[in-house]
Amino acid sequence: MLGVFAASRLFFMVVGALAVWLLPPAEPAGDPLEPPGLLSYWARWDGAWYSEIATEGYGERAPQSTAFFPLYPLLLRAGISAGLGPALWGVILSLAATLLALFFVYRISERLHGAQAARAATLCLAFFPTAFFLNAVYTEALFLALSAGSVWAALVRRDLLLAGLLGALAAATRNLGVLLVLPLFFEWWRHRRELGLPSLAGVALVPAGLLAYMAFLWTRFGDPLLFSSQQAYWGRALTAPTVTARMAWEAAAEGAGYLLQPSVLFLDPSPTPSLAASNALNLVFLTLLLALLGSSLVLLPPALSTYTLLGAALPLLTPSASFPLMSLPRFMLGLFPLFLVLGALLSRSRTALLLWLTAGSAAGAALTALFVTWRWVA
Repeated sequence: MLGVFAASRLFFMVVGALAVWLLPPAEPAGDPLEPPGLLSYWARWDGAWYSEIATEGYGERAPQSTAFFPLYPLLLRAGISAGLGPALWGVILSLAATLLALFFVYRISERLHGAQAARAATLCLAFFPTAFFLNAVYTEALFLALSAGSVWAALVRRDLLLAGLLGALAAATRNLGVLLVLPLFFEWWRHRRELGLPSLAGVALVPAGLLAYMAFLWTRFGDPLLFSSQQAYWGRALTAPTVTARMAWEAAAEGAGYLLQPSVLFLDPSPTPSLAASNALNLVFLTLLLALLGSSLVLLPPALSTYTLLGAALPLLTPSASFPLMSLPRFMLGLFPLFLVLGALLSRSRTALLLWLTAGSAAGAALTALFVTWRWVA
């Protein structure tokens, strides 16, 4: 597992550094900009928001900034207080969380499907096309570690108090974390005679992270649900999945041409080509997501497959008008049970696993190059 961690993180680090050196940067789409300092190119897009919240607080760009949950910026702030730059500390934080996430995913997969599937699952996660976000100043690595750690504590350790604490931290990192109530309650129900009624208190801890953030928003801004209403800033609105699918297909058809024009995609000074191309890329990832969700109904315990289905439904129910499946490839990275499914499927064939890792790494290199040069990926 340490080898997988080191090889994958070094791969994306080297690709990112080469891309910054060789490719011209695009003009940033708007404020905030990435913080100055070492490894600043790993703090593009949302990373710039997290860095600014960590240094200036939510008031600087309120209320839009409240869409970003507080735990990651709080941890960033701790490193900044110790004298480290936001980008450098953010990368260190994400790398540490990635190592923990790989450990938890391995142990969960080993418990469910055996050691061979566990090795495949960690490889699939570490070299997933959007796994470069696990190096970046983003919440992906932290949320992945906390959510997988919560399920590991419940499923492998049978420690619901620890599971609930990790779940609460996950819910303070992203709103999806509150859904961890489902697999934790399921584990308590399966072993309720052994665990006893008092251990149910651990499950009840999970919403505490979200509730604490809501209490802060109520005290500071007078609206505990401000984080939800601010999704409109990115054009998101509650929409029927069938409408989202139609919008996604139409947007993908318009943007697909850019995937066949690499010189424009990687060299144009505007981020517009990458934004348009992302719609076509998102449709490819949606196809993969649906296939894995279907397989999860067979390969995962009901509570884990339900958690994954609900987590995947959130972006499908709240599309953006211009980019209907915006950020879907990145959101998939945070749904760790998808990689349990991938590991179980691909561990059956070394050839299939090798082909998957080769294709995923090649796609990941291209997407990393786009991201670090201020071009949109997810």
